[in-house]
Amino acid sequence: MSIVSIQFLVFLVAVIVMYYILPQKIQYIVLLFFSYAFYLIGGVKPVIFIIVTTVTVFYSGLWIEGVRNKTDDKVRVKKQMRRILFGVAVFNFGTLFLLKYYNYFADKTNNIFGLFEYNIDLPLINIILPMGISFYTFQAIGYCIDIYRNKIKAERNFARFALFISFFPQVIQGPISRYNDLGEQLSAFHKFNYKQFTFGLQLMLWGFFKKLVIADRLAIVVDNVFGSYTYYDGTQTFLAIICYAIQIYADFSGGIDIVRGAAQCLGFDLMENFKRPYFGTSVAEYWRRWHISLTSWMRDYVFFPIALSKFSNKIGKFSRKNLKGHIGKQIPSYLPTFVTFFLIGVWHGAGGGFIVFGFYNAILMVLGMMFKPAFEKINRFFGINTKCLSWKVWQIIRTFFIMAAGKCITRSVNVAAGIEMLKKCADLMDFNNIVYRLFSMGLNVSNCFVLILALVLFLIVSIMQENDISIREKMSQQILPFRWSVYIFMILAVIIFGMYGEGFDVSQFIYRGF
Repeated sequence: MSIVSIQFLVFLVAVIVMYYILPQKIQYIVLLFFSYAFYLIGGVKPVIFIIVTTVTVFYSGLWIEGVRNKTDDKVRVKKQMRRILFGVAVFNFGTLFLLKYYNYFADKTNNIFGLFEYNIDLPLINIILPMGISFYTFQAIGYCIDIYRNKIKAERNFARFALFISFFPQVIQGPISRYNDLGEQLSAFHKFNYKQFTFGLQLMLWGFFKKLVIADRLAIVVDNVFGSYTYYDGTQTFLAIICYAIQIYADFSGGIDIVRGAAQCLGFDLMENFKRPYFGTSVAEYWRRWHISLTSWMRDYVFFPIALSKFSNKIGKFSRKNLKGHIGKQIPSYLPTFVTFFLIGVWHGAGGGFIVFGFYNAILMVLGMMFKPAFEKINRFFGINTKCLSWKVWQIIRTFFIMAAGKCITRSVNVAAGIEMLKKCADLMDFNNIVYRLFSMGLNVSNCFVLILALVLFLIVSIMQENDISIREKMSQQILPFRWSVYIFMILAVIIFGMYGEGFDVSQFIYRGF
C-alpha cells in the first residue's frame, strides 16, 4: 500500500478511530493488529521475515539480560553475551544480505569466473525484498546491542516488542528508532490531543507536497537524462544532476514527513530524520543532517566501537609517536571513517555505484580532517571573514555540488556512465538554443513554472526552519480564515499539481527498496 494513496488515508482514519475509541490498555494491541494488516497487504512471505526477526531478537535480548544477571564472573558473562549478540546479528544481517545482495554478488561471481572459462553457476533466488527490511533489521539489532551495553532493559512483553519492530508508519521509510525512545512511547497511554493531531495532518500535507509536486515532477527530467545521457549535452546533464539531488531529498524527506505526521496523529513523536542537509557547510555537517537515524546508528554501533578498539588504540599510539602534530592525532579515526561510509554505501543498495559513493564520502571526510589546519591558515592569510553570510553561502553551494556529484554515481546506470556524465558537465557554458534544450528534457512550460514556484516555496520554508521558526506554531496563532486559506491552498496544490498521470508510479519512493 502506497502512503501517498487514498487507500492509505482510509487505512489511517480507521486506525485513528479504533485507536482512540477502544480502551487505552489495549492501544498497543490495536496498533500491532493494524501494523501487521498493513504489512500483510504486501503478501504473506514478507511477514514471515519480520516475524523471524522479531522472535530471534526478542528472545536474544532476554537471553543476554539473563546471562548478565546469572553470575558475577564478568569475563565469562561478557564472552557469553558477546556470542549471543554475534549470533543474532549474523543471522539477521545474513538474512538481509541474502535477500538484498546475494543475487547481485552471485551474478557478478558467475560472470567473473566465466571470463576464465570456469563453469561456476551460482543459483539466483527469486524472493521479493520484504518492505522495510533494512530499516527494521538495523532497528532490531540496535536494540540487542543496547541491551548488551546495559543501556536498556529487555522488553518482556512480546506484543509490545513486536509493535516496536513493525510499527506501520515507520516500516516503509524509517526512521531507524531506538528502543529507549520509541519503545517508551509504545508503552504509554495516549489520549486524543487536538493540537498534536492537527500538527500531524499538517506535516503529512507538507510531505505530500514535497513528494507529489516536487519530487515526482523532477523525476521526469532525471529519468529522461540519466536513462539516455548520451543524447544530452553538458548543460542538460548538469541540470539533471542537480535535479536528482533535489529529487531524492524531496522524495525521502517527504515520505518521512508523511509517516512522522501519521505517527503524530496517534500521539507518537518519531525522530526527525532530516535537518535541511543542503544547508550544510561541509561534508561532515551534511551527514549530520542527512538520514540522521542511519548516520547516528552507524556512529554509535560501527564508528565508535572501531575507533575505541585495541587495534585503533595501537594505531593511535604509533601515529602520535612517529607522526607529530595534527595528522598523527587524526589517523586513528581514518579507518572507522572508511568502514562506516563503506557500510552506508552498501546499505543504500548493491552495486559498484553505492560502494564508490561510500568511499567517495569517506575520502572527502578524511581530507577534510587532514587539511583542516591548512584551510584555517589560508583563511587567516587572506583575511577571510569566515563568520560572514557570504562565506557561509559559498560553503553551502560548494558542499551541495560536491554531494550532488556523488549522488550522480549512484543514480547512473553504472559507475562508468556516472563518471561520463560528470565529465560532460565540463561543457557547461553552451547556451545555444538553451530554452529549446531545457524543454527537451521532459517538462513543458506549465510544469516548469509549477516546479519553480514549488521550489521557491520549499526554499522559503527551509530557511524559516533553519532559523528556528516553527511554522506550525506560527500557523496555530493565526486567525481561522487565514489558517484554512493556507490549508485549502496546499490541499489544492497537491491535488491539482501532484503527478498522478499514466507512467507515474507514486507508490515507489526512492528509499522504499532500502
